[in-house]
Amino acid sequence: MQAMQPNESAQTFLVSYPIPFYTQMVDFADEHLQGFRSKEDAEHWQVRGCGIASLKMVIDGFRRHCGEPPSEAYGELVYRGAASGAHCDKGWIHQGLVELAAGYRVRGKSIRRSGARDVLAELEQNRPCIVSVTAGFNGGKRKPDGALLAPGGHLIVALGYVMADGELQGFIVHHPSSYAAYNWERHFVRLDDFERSFSGAFLSFWL
Repeated sequence: MQAMQPNESAQTFLVSYPIPFYTQMVDFADEHLQGFRSKEDAEHWQVRGCGIASLKMVIDGFRRHCGEPPSEAYGELVYRGAASGAHCDKGWIHQGLVELAAGYRVRGKSIRRSGARDVLAELEQNRPCIVSVTAGFNGGKRKPDGALLAPGGHLIVALGYVMADGELQGFIVHHPSSYAAYNWERHFVRLDDFERSFSGAFLSFWL
C-alpha cells in the first residue's frame, strides 16, 4: 500500500536513506528457507519476526547508502538476534536490537515513555525509527470478546512524516506482517490512528 497525503497542502518528508521493505513472512519456496534451519523454525519465527524484519530494513537501508551488500538472510539474522539474547517470551528486546545493529556499524538508542512528536524529532534528524505499535494500527478497537486492543506489541519502521500548514498529520511507515494483507510499504498512518496504537517505546538509528 502506498502512502497517500491527507490533503492537497500536505507535504511528505522521508529520511534520505533507501530503506527497503521486507515482510516477516517466509518464502517457503526458497530451498534455503531464507536462512532458517527447518520449516518448523521458519513457521515458528515468521509470526514473531517483526523486530528482525524491521531491523533488517534499517540495517540494509544504511548499507545501501554506503554501497555495501545487504546483511545476511532473514533467518540467519533471527538466529543471531536470539543467540545474543535480544528475544524473550514477551518478544524482541529493544536494547537487544540496538546492540545487534551495532554489529553492523549502525548506532542507535532505545526510547521509552515518549509521544508521537518524539518520533518526529528523530525523523527530522534523518534517523529512521523502529516503533512499537498495535498491529495494523488497530489500537483502541475492540476484539470479538469486547476487550480493547492495547497499544504496542508489534514493531514497524517509521521512515517519514507528513505535515500540513505546520501541523503533523501522520507518519510514513513500512509495516511488516505474517499476513499478506497487512504487509504495507510506505503506508501513511494518520496521527490519531498512530497515537492510539503507539506504546510510547521506539528505537532510533543513525550512522
